[in-house]
Amino acid sequence: MILFGDLGATNARFSISNDGETYHKEAQYLIEDFDSVEALCRQYLLDKEIRKVEKGILGVAAPVTGDTIKFVNANLEFSKIETEKILFPGGLTVVNDLELQAFALFNVKNKDLHYLGNKRINNGPKILVAPGTGLGLAGVIGNSVIATEAGHINIIDSNVFPELKAIIHRFNSVSSRYPNYEDFLSGKGIEFFYSHLAGLSNSNLTSEEILSKRDDIYCLKTKDLINNLLSSYLRSMALAWGATGGVFLSGSIVNSLLEKDDFKRFRQEFDNSETMRDLLVDIPLAVANIQNIGFEGAIELSKRLNNSELS
Repeated sequence: MILFGDLGATNARFSISNDGETYHKEAQYLIEDFDSVEALCRQYLLDKEIRKVEKGILGVAAPVTGDTIKFVNANLEFSKIETEKILFPGGLTVVNDLELQAFALFNVKNKDLHYLGNKRINNGPKILVAPGTGLGLAGVIGNSVIATEAGHINIIDSNVFPELKAIIHRFNSVSSRYPNYEDFLSGKGIEFFYSHLAGLSNSNLTSEEILSKRDDIYCLKTKDLINNLLSSYLRSMALAWGATGGVFLSGSIVNSLLEKDDFKRFRQEFDNSETMRDLLVDIPLAVANIQNIGFEGAIELSKRLNNSELS
């Protein structure tokens, strides 16, 4: 029995797999309600009346570079070795959460992709980008998935449009540093944009409310500016990765941010390059609405781990 966990900065999602190829008993918890990853796992097992599991596959919103893993946007830290000893006698695999989700692209179906333009997914390099509490990006090259922290690249104000420059300068005055893309292309970024445009010290609306309101000019302007910044970020990342196989967006924010009426303009901005337009127009661009994308990625990773054990 394998525990699948997709642990972001806000929500932790769990399921159980008996065979490494299917999953069931899904559940979701708020990260802030727990003080450790072990407590999260134990609560799920208790709620689902599961006495023990053999193995675990966890995707976490953190860089995975050693035994100690520290979440970037949540107050959680754990030791992979200690957690494995306590809960997973058959072994624990820990990867970055976007890395886990990107494994789902190997088995994605066209019905789960809403394309912006007429180019379709192919075997070239791909990237998956997910704005949420933070901003995640993982790349797929051949059969490999590569985790990144590309959301923490700084925004250079000399390369942006005037309205964004003013927001960058306000952020700098408030935070005493220049913003990175995660600061803006995230829930907190949406709220910061809105507060700036509306002339407020802090947003009186949540990011979800801002993206859903149609009768507030500042909400509409926020959505427009965020979409513009996101499309330019994707353009830069696509060129950096040579992502000719596709650029894919996922997450709940994307579904509210990018509606069908926005697709044409978003695609035009993505293609907007004086020197690389011919390359960009051939890159597939899509919103990936893969249900339980983390668990789907865990299935692919579980199969690979099982095959490596057998070989």
